[in-house]
Amino acid sequence: MKTKITFWILTITVFIGLLLPALVQDGMFLDGVTYSAISKNMANGFGTFWNPHYTKTLYASFYEHPPFVFIIQSFFFKVFGDGIYTERIYSLLTAILTSTGIVLSWRLFNRNNDLKDYSWILILLWISIPIIPWSYKNNILENTVGVFTIFSVYFISKSLIENRIVYLFLGSLFIVMAFLSKGFVGLFPVVVPLIFGIVFKFKKQRKAMLFGIYLVVLSISLFYLLFALFPESKRNIIAYFEQQLLPALNNQREVTTNNRFSIMIDLIIELTVPIVLLIYITIYNWRKTRNLKLLNSKESLFFLLVAISASLPLMVSLKQGKFYLAPSIPFYILSIGFLIIPYFKAIIEKWSNTTVLWIKRITYLALSFIILFSVLRFGEFSRDEEKLKDVYVITQFIPEGTIIGTSRALYEDWTLDAYLSRIGYLSLDRDHQHEFLLLEKNNAIEAQILEEYEEMDLSLIKYKVFTKKNTLED
Repeated sequence: MKTKITFWILTITVFIGLLLPALVQDGMFLDGVTYSAISKNMANGFGTFWNPHYTKTLYASFYEHPPFVFIIQSFFFKVFGDGIYTERIYSLLTAILTSTGIVLSWRLFNRNNDLKDYSWILILLWISIPIIPWSYKNNILENTVGVFTIFSVYFISKSLIENRIVYLFLGSLFIVMAFLSKGFVGLFPVVVPLIFGIVFKFKKQRKAMLFGIYLVVLSISLFYLLFALFPESKRNIIAYFEQQLLPALNNQREVTTNNRFSIMIDLIIELTVPIVLLIYITIYNWRKTRNLKLLNSKESLFFLLVAISASLPLMVSLKQGKFYLAPSIPFYILSIGFLIIPYFKAIIEKWSNTTVLWIKRITYLALSFIILFSVLRFGEFSRDEEKLKDVYVITQFIPEGTIIGTSRALYEDWTLDAYLSRIGYLSLDRDHQHEFLLLEKNNAIEAQILEEYEEMDLSLIKYKVFTKKNTLED
């Protein structure tokens, strides 16, 4: 028991070390800032659950994604306020919940053996995949999708293992919530009964097929109920199809690669460490036993096929990003875990109490250092420092809800748009004159602008803010 606690403390230390120092700092990836701005606006009464609002001049009605993440996160803003740590608390919670789902899934398939006590190895491997801590540092939608899909697969598997249909309802509920978080990429758990039946020959597949039909019917029924109770939800999803999904499938939106296989290459790179571990252990066992019994794990194959069903559809579009893979990573880790954890278990059981004691001491020392380092980084900037400092000054002097005139270049600085909306609910407009004008400091100012506007003394780093002269006179 003491050994088990020691390794869980080690796992928690690595978990905190890879997340906390970045989470306490200001600055996030564009998408994460955008989503937190929309969520904050919703919490403050700008936009509704089914008609999210970004800025007054950019996506006044935001249908780029289904709204469930914004709805959930808006409640966090109501509870924790508009400070920068609200979305970070939410992201950290999704990381903890996904970890819990991984542990529960492992124990579900190992409840009759002592491998169930080694789920900490899975969390170590999962949180060490580079795109995973990056995702939780940046408040992306996949964080929430990952929670819903891991629990959907868990409950569907539990229903099949225990032959209890009631768990299918929970599985279908999580499927619907995953879809409402980022669309079709959250629907892959519907194939779990089929995969389960094929891999485990579940009562000659007939029962698994029946459970699969139940799952589809339950999921469709939940969607029908949603649309019946909230007609505006249907309009939201239709708008999402028209504005985002269909153009993306036709490669008309934000094409990021010219090779559909890029996402699979990214996947292999992300999984380098666990794959290398698997290859090493496979070769070691082959040299020792001259057989590949190591690879004959039905549980491993099950989770591998689930993982593939989550990641392979991403190849449909040329709009790809490594972080799109995040919801599939837990299943790849579970698959590899069934192949390598028995090997690690055999090694760990041979360690002496002294070895475990030294691991415990080093872990506590590392944890103390991580917490101290995180405290020292509190309020620092992980990115966009100069831009953020200017935005904080600007939002102190320009009232919330103001539309600011600007240049085309600054209007299309999407990160600037996001920070202005997130911090001060300010909007930029390149086509009309307004009371305030925002320009880049290093660019020449046209004479006509200087005739109509007067610069405000705001001590900015990157920008200049002007206000109309007649405003000052009044």
